[in-house]
Amino acid sequence: MLVRRLTATTPAARAQRFASVLPAAEAAAIAAAAEVEVLVDRDVAEPVAAALRAAGATAVRGAGDTLVVAASRAQLDAASRAASAAERPGVQRFLDAYDRATAEPRALRLRERSLELGGEARVMGIVNVTPDSFYDRASGLADVVGRTRAIAAAGGALVDVGGQSYAHWNPRIAADEERARVVPAVEAIRADGIDVAISIDTFKASVADAALRAGAHLINDCSGLSDPALAGVVAEHDAALVVMHLKGELNVRDPQGYHYGDAVAEIVDFLYAKTEAALAAGVKREAIAVDPGLEFGKEPETDLEILDRFGELRALGYPILFASSRKSFIGRIFNRPAKELLVPSLATAALGIAAGARMLRVHDVAETVQLARMYAAVLPGQRERLPVAAAMPGTPGNSPAPAAV
Repeated sequence: MLVRRLTATTPAARAQRFASVLPAAEAAAIAAAAEVEVLVDRDVAEPVAAALRAAGATAVRGAGDTLVVAASRAQLDAASRAASAAERPGVQRFLDAYDRATAEPRALRLRERSLELGGEARVMGIVNVTPDSFYDRASGLADVVGRTRAIAAAGGALVDVGGQSYAHWNPRIAADEERARVVPAVEAIRADGIDVAISIDTFKASVADAALRAGAHLINDCSGLSDPALAGVVAEHDAALVVMHLKGELNVRDPQGYHYGDAVAEIVDFLYAKTEAALAAGVKREAIAVDPGLEFGKEPETDLEILDRFGELRALGYPILFASSRKSFIGRIFNRPAKELLVPSLATAALGIAAGARMLRVHDVAETVQLARMYAAVLPGQRERLPVAAAMPGTPGNSPAPAAV
């Protein structure tokens, strides 16, 4: 069972959100509900819905037997207490799904490492070892090591090594060529002893196997497990896996095919099915993260809808990787090239953190680390123990500002 905790909280926003999902009267009832904790599920039996209504919740049916609920947590708990013996297991499943949708994943297991996610969002720096990446690329193993050192020094926790560009104007390369690009990079990073987790951006099982044998920790699959052998390879190495949503194919642009009904619902359902397949293949639940695939099989309007409703992805219960850095949907909105997209990229990252993203895949590590730390600093429990300097460096009577990282 999946419960999506929706982010549309004002009556007007709820009315707009459900105008195409519910009949007019039911949409109006959800919009007018006193409580604003709005939930969606497609697998709730009618007795459970009746128990929720009896506790004061608003629960209406929409397209595809979707149940939309507006309720407070107190009402959900009341429904559980008042449910009959026959209803109680279904109501409890609903509450368990709700708890998964509202919980904060605390860590991601990366083989022998554990990436803590309970405080600030963690940053994954990009190191492309392709000759045709759309923005910035390493030239040789010394550059790979230098870039990875810089990522770690700036506060990055992971490095994502990519050996295949997925831009539609670039061709696919064979697995042996991709292995020849990424495996030496992994070996060089490990040999240098840099304290970062190593991710490999690939969808090919054979490349993943070689990279994991070389010491990588994580496979970042942008194809949504298009290679049926990949999850088993990850499980064999007891490694971690990012599963991304993709509509269509990598390296193919087909805007006429990028049509969605309820985009976020489709993405959540896709990722649920794929993560269940990964679990069945032996990947550990605590070693899985998900990515909605901004721009992959999507036009800018859909990317913006995902950003608006990003919090609904938490229904899956996995850490969420956010990847929007200098992507072309931002460039198309501002009509600017990738090199001029730092500020809007940081803006989208802030939206992602606020909505629950715990990992950020970026080109600009130092700036994004500052963003993540500033966001974390204002949180209750964080600000009370934050070390604060007596005065800002560089002000009159104080020491000079430290060199920029």
